[in-house]
Amino acid sequence: MKRRQSRFERTAPQRHETFLRHLRIPDDEIASIRARAAAPHQVFNMNKKSGRVMDIFYKIYGGLDRESPGSRAMAARALGMCFGLPDCPAILEPGCGTGGASLDLAELSGGNLLSVDVSQPYLDRLRERAEARGLAEQVTPLKGDMTALDCAPESFDMIWYEGAACIMGVDNALAGWKRFLRPGGFLVFSDAVWLKDPDSGEVPEDMRRFWAGAYPAMRTAEDNVRAGEAAGYTSLGHFSIDGACWDAFYADVERHLHDVERTLGSDPDGRAIIDVTRREIAFYRENPEAYGYEFHVFRK
Repeated sequence: MKRRQSRFERTAPQRHETFLRHLRIPDDEIASIRARAAAPHQVFNMNKKSGRVMDIFYKIYGGLDRESPGSRAMAARALGMCFGLPDCPAILEPGCGTGGASLDLAELSGGNLLSVDVSQPYLDRLRERAEARGLAEQVTPLKGDMTALDCAPESFDMIWYEGAACIMGVDNALAGWKRFLRPGGFLVFSDAVWLKDPDSGEVPEDMRRFWAGAYPAMRTAEDNVRAGEAAGYTSLGHFSIDGACWDAFYADVERHLHDVERTLGSDPDGRAIIDVTRREIAFYRENPEAYGYEFHVFRK
């Protein structure tokens, strides 16, 4: 049942909600069922709910150059698809982390960023990095929950959401943030996607089970395009980030894991996060053609 619900939520979220309402299930239970089916990354759910686990996460990931695969070149390519973007755009950046994407985005776009994250240590690191790059005037860190943003309607030319789609959920972001974009504004995000159908037999079963637990709502790039168009956006295109981004990201993660394992390896929560991260790295290296990260560019 759980696998069937997850597939329903992944491929047809609105039909899934309609079906649950047809069964006369109360709204709060519908929200719970959909959340479990879509299940934004389990580790990030832990991160949000537990201050202690949040601290462990920062110790593991806070020192990385980036919190997800990507690069300046990939950001430049996505920006190049945003025809008509103003010379000094107002950009909302939810889930900014420590600024791995923020600083390149500020330099490449010439815009002013409102960079939002729930973690104060991440934001402190972002502020330090922005000052060191001479970008403090362009990048404004703000502590906040991306699921409950308090921004004025139609106040941004662009929303840039790199590497954090699994936390909010793509469909929730498409629907919830549209009001913040000016007419003709751009929504740009990167998301983990299946490059092969996970139910076709082409994906190893242990990998499929891993991602079914970690990110059940993960789907194909084409599914994301259909969801964006159903939400009233126009898709301007999408592309997969290159393998060099994955190699650089995972090499950085492994270096950092080696350092923190000496202090967190005996901690049950730390050990769990370290182990699941190593499994993810191993799965990707064994089957790099099965899943990847996709940049999507939509216009309101």
